[in-house]
Amino acid sequence: MEPEEGWMDADAYRDERKLLVDAEREAAATFDKYLIMLSAGTLALSITFLKDIAPKPIGGPYLCTSWAFLALSLFAIMLSFLGSQHAMRCQRRIIDADALKQKRARGQRNVWGVAVTFLNWTSVVFFALGIILMVVFASINLFAKGE
Repeated sequence: MEPEEGWMDADAYRDERKLLVDAEREAAATFDKYLIMLSAGTLALSITFLKDIAPKPIGGPYLCTSWAFLALSLFAIMLSFLGSQHAMRCQRRIIDADALKQKRARGQRNVWGVAVTFLNWTSVVFFALGIILMVVFASINLFAKGE
C-alpha cells in the first residue's frame, strides 16, 4: 500500500524522528554547557570589574544579589544534570513496562522529566536576573565614576 501524498512512510518517519531526537539531545547539551560557561564567566567578570574598575563600589546589594542569582543558576543546571539521569531511568522503566504490556505503564508520567524542564527554565530565569542586576551594578558604578 502506497502512503498518501504528503504523508511519510514508516521508515522515513522513524528516521526523521530519530534525527529530531538526536538534534534535541545535542541542543540540550549545548544549552547546558553554555549556560554554565556564561554564569561562571559572569561571576569571574564581576570580580575583575570590582578589582580593576570599581575597587570602592557603590550598590553592593545589587552585586551580591546578582552573585546569588548566578550561583543559583549554576546550582539549578547542575541539579538538572542529575535529574536528567533519573528521568532517563524512569523513562526506560515506563517503556519497558509498556513493552511487556504491564498495566502500571499506562498513563504513567515521568515526573523526573518534568522536574528537569522546571530546573532548566529556573536556571535561565536566575541567569537573566543575575545579568540584569550585574548590569545595574556596573551602570551605577560607571556613571558614579564619571561624575
